[in-house]
Formats: sequence, structure tokens, C-alpha cells
Amino acid sequence: MERKKNKKVIALFWPHMSRKVEKKLPEILNSRWIGQGPQVDSLERKFSSMFNLPYVVSVNNCTAALHLSLILADVKDGDEVITTPMTCSATNIPILYQRARAVFADIQENTLNIDPNSIRQKITDKTKAIIVVHWAGYPCDMDEILQIAKAKNLPVIEDAAHAVGAYYKDKPIGNISNYSCFSFQAIKQITSGDGGILTVQNENDYKRAKLLRWYGIDREFKGDIYSKYQIKEIGFKYHMNDIAATILILQLDDLAKVLARRRRIADIYRKNLNNVAGLELLESKNDRQSANWLFTIKVQDRQGFTKKLCGNGIESHMVHVRCDIYPIFGGRKLDLPVMNKVEDKYTSIPLHTKLTDEDLKRIIKTIKSGW
Repeated sequence: MERKKNKKVIALFWPHMSRKVEKKLPEILNSRWIGQGPQVDSLERKFSSMFNLPYVVSVNNCTAALHLSLILADVKDGDEVITTPMTCSATNIPILYQRARAVFADIQENTLNIDPNSIRQKITDKTKAIIVVHWAGYPCDMDEILQIAKAKNLPVIEDAAHAVGAYYKDKPIGNISNYSCFSFQAIKQITSGDGGILTVQNENDYKRAKLLRWYGIDREFKGDIYSKYQIKEIGFKYHMNDIAATILILQLDDLAKVLARRRRIADIYRKNLNNVAGLELLESKNDRQSANWLFTIKVQDRQGFTKKLCGNGIESHMVHVRCDIYPIFGGRKLDLPVMNKVEDKYTSIPLHTKLTDEDLKRIIKTIKSGW
């Protein structure tokens, strides 16, 4: 279906950028520090304070945070990591960096999050860690997952790329599991162009992560210059720079209002799309607060739904494709009943701070008119 002429295109994503950024950046660009410097330290202190997090390590992207988490969890060659297929490939590719195997658990039909019951069934003697993804920013069933992990003495890594500002039972995401990994890539709720944050729960992991993000070099060492370069473990170029850190510091000032607007949009969708034939909303429980990165729905005839929206100048998309079909993970659909059931139904509709109330009316009216 061709798009109707003269229709404003309503984008699926649109980056939020604080107006304060363009005023502050010249100061940083003309300063001594544009690489990792004092702004990186300030960002880590600010993020820690906002969410009452004990240890915060900034990195250049969320994939780096996930990789560091796997190293800290002692995942090695031949180990297995239980994870979800319903995510970006970036969640699971770091498992391969460690020459480990991704073991895909099934998902929940009402959330698209990883299913704790399936996690339990997938654990073997080779299991070394569990990765969970808070799909669309809606927290997983963390109590059940942590109970399973504790019984088997397994660390839990939260891919919180969708979930900055989300809460589970009054606890912020980032302060629940062993490791949490956040993304500030271009289309997330707030962005620094690209960037990530890793949160950990103990000082040893914190110190080691700071070494690993910079080639294994102790940048804070104050002794003999040659002693500083006694690298004992291979590290990486995963650090954040002061340009990205400055942007993110200012963006964090806007986080509350950004999340409030996104929550408002999600509420409007829920109220107006609740009883639309051929459409099913995902779960929304009172014991957790979504960060509303996506508004994902399940629809009958997804191709027809997408064509109808496209013809009315409205973008929609699956956003991510199941990971088990990637050749690097085996290249075949696994026996995952719920994943297989919802695979051709889920899609996401626009959700960002540039949406106007008129845009929302148009989206809702288009969907309600059928496809």
C-alpha cells in the first residue's frame, strides 16, 4: 500500500536531545579533556546517586557492558549461558566472544520476556550464567529468576538496554542482580549518541571492570610509572569519553520528564487499543514500572497491519528478530513453543517524546479502522 500523499510521516523512533547539550558541548570540545576524563567520573557519580547504585562503570556501549559482565561472571570456553532469543543480537554475541554457548530459553506470551520456568528446564552442569532482557522496558519476573539462580549458584546478568528508569517492586533496575547493562544508543529513551553503563554489586567486580575497560591498565595508580603498566589481564578499549559523558549528564536531567511523557503515551495507547479486534496488548502489572522504550503489541495479519499503517504515514516494526535463527547461533528455529507462536504477531508502534497528541489520535484512529 502506498503512503497517502501529503501525510506527515510519524516515525517509530526519534532521539530526545536536551537543549542544554548544544550550550555545554563547546566548553568540553575546547577543554583539555575530550577523552576519558572528569566528566566520565561525574557521570558515574550522578547515575549512582539517581538510582542508589553502589558501583557504576561507564563504557562506550551496552555490548561492552555485557561482555565485561560475562568476564566478571567467569564465563569461559565451553560454558553455557541461558538467555532469551527475543532480543537484539548484541545481547547474545558477547557470549560468543567468550567462546561459550548461548542456550535459548522460551519467553512469556504476555510479556515477551524470558520465562523463569523455561530457564529452570535449560540449566545443566555447564550453565555458568543467566542473561535476562527487559523487553520494551518492562521488567522480567526477577523474584522467580533470582530464586532459580540462587539455588544453582548462578550469576544473573540483566540486559537493561530497554529499561533505564524502570522499577521492579520499588527497586530500580540496576540494583537487583549481580550485573546490569544499560544502553544510551541513539534511539533509546535518552542518548549520548552511543554509550553504556555497567552496574555491579561488589567492590572487587567494580575495580576489575574499570581495569578491563582500559586495556587492563590501572589509570588511578599513583606509584612508580612502570608499575602502573604491569598488566595482569587482557583488557579492552571499552571506556566512555568526556564528550559522550557530558551529553549523558545533561540528558539525565531530562530523564524524569522523558519517562513521564512516554508513560503517558503508553497509557493512551492502552486505554484506546484495549478492545480492538485482532490486536492484543502485553501485560502491565502494578508491581513494576516499565521504562516504555517500545510499545509492542501482538496483531493478527502483521503484514496487513504494517501495510495499513505505512499507507497512512505511520512507521511500525518488529524491531528485533529472534536470535536462534542467526547462523552464528545455529541457524534454525528451536523448539520454543511461545516464541514460535508469537513470532509472526509482535510489532511495535511509535513511542517517543516528539509524538504530539494529534499524532496519537491519528495512529489510534488508523488502527481502529482495521487492516
